[in-house]
Amino acid sequence: MTDGTIAQQILAAKAGIEEAPTPGEHLTVEPDWILCHDISAYPGMHRMEQLGFDRVATPEKVILAFDHYVPSPNEQTTGQMNVLAEWVVEQGITHFFDAGSGISHNIMAEQGYSTPGSLILGADSHTVTHGAFGAFATGIGHTDLGEVLGTGELWLKVPETHRVILEGELPHGVDAKDLALGLMREFTTKGAIYDAIEFHGPGVANLEIHQRQTIANITVEMGAMAGMFLADELTEAFLDGQAKLPYEQVTPSATATYSSERVFEVEALEPLVAKPYAVDNIDSVASVAGTSVDQVFVGTCNNSSWGDIQEFATMMDGDEVAEGTDLIVVPGTKETLKRMNETGVSNQLIDAGAMIGTPGCGPCFGAHGGILGEGDVCVGTMNRNFPGRMGPGEIYLASPTTAAASAIHGSITDPREVV
Repeated sequence: MTDGTIAQQILAAKAGIEEAPTPGEHLTVEPDWILCHDISAYPGMHRMEQLGFDRVATPEKVILAFDHYVPSPNEQTTGQMNVLAEWVVEQGITHFFDAGSGISHNIMAEQGYSTPGSLILGADSHTVTHGAFGAFATGIGHTDLGEVLGTGELWLKVPETHRVILEGELPHGVDAKDLALGLMREFTTKGAIYDAIEFHGPGVANLEIHQRQTIANITVEMGAMAGMFLADELTEAFLDGQAKLPYEQVTPSATATYSSERVFEVEALEPLVAKPYAVDNIDSVASVAGTSVDQVFVGTCNNSSWGDIQEFATMMDGDEVAEGTDLIVVPGTKETLKRMNETGVSNQLIDAGAMIGTPGCGPCFGAHGGILGEGDVCVGTMNRNFPGRMGPGEIYLASPTTAAASAIHGSITDPREVV
């Protein structure tokens, strides 16, 4: 391996060069995986054709999932999905996940596509999620998708890297989403634009894989190109027997240089929310406690894994959803849904008053299934709360445990107060 940060080493390897590239340098790289979904694949397919390509260069590297508009909300979307399904067959794309399979990022994690040292280019901004496994994973636009589909390679700028050292363990009632929001408060939406973030320190060992995914996922809201954890024994255990590609762990060299270094005391955290209408408008749950809640939404690529839903269900156990509050739970994959069914969690949540949705993105991006009305307030485990994101209402971003406490009481509630 070359010297440098994780980002420098992975990009150098995928560009076929020996020396560590300099931040700001541009490289032509060959990705291990090219990710797209029902929203991005349709324009990406057409852009590929406009660029003069009639065949996908590396169909064996393409992953396509129908995850945003599921079930399809209108005739136009159904038509586009039908075209894409035919295109998948014509192009020889075998890594295809039809509607109901789940969210692309969750599928990739569960099924061993996300591996240390890999380069994942995805036409979805939350592709950064795969940095939880030590991959360099970044979002690209439709034009870039057309280019990489047609050529099998893409031009990328080497980022600067921030080093974040996590100290300590999450205290009682605080989970990884609170840590993600705490980091969001530290960086703001402008603190890492086109940069990479590496997570180090003893606190990392205390985080499960699904918790690392939650943190990596939100780094794009800081402006980051990638957010990466060093692979460790937990990563290896998770990938044992299911990794789609052979891999080697990538560790930054002793001579790696960083644009900043920050120490984050995890033990000092309390339950947090991102208030409307910005992801970095962070405050304590206690400061907004009592705010009436019309809808609680648990899901999205940020908090829809089995681990997240299990945390939510544990907090809900024996309690019912407050009158006047809707609860929507959307598992990230069909495997998570099956596990919910097998363990009785589905029935538990339904009996409590929840509605369980088809595995996918759900109402997160405001297209279907749970759109807010004027004046409605939602506590959600998603990653964005922009104006109009889910309709004209207001969104408070929160952890699964805060979401559960709020569903029980019908108002924003500190989960530490729920026994």
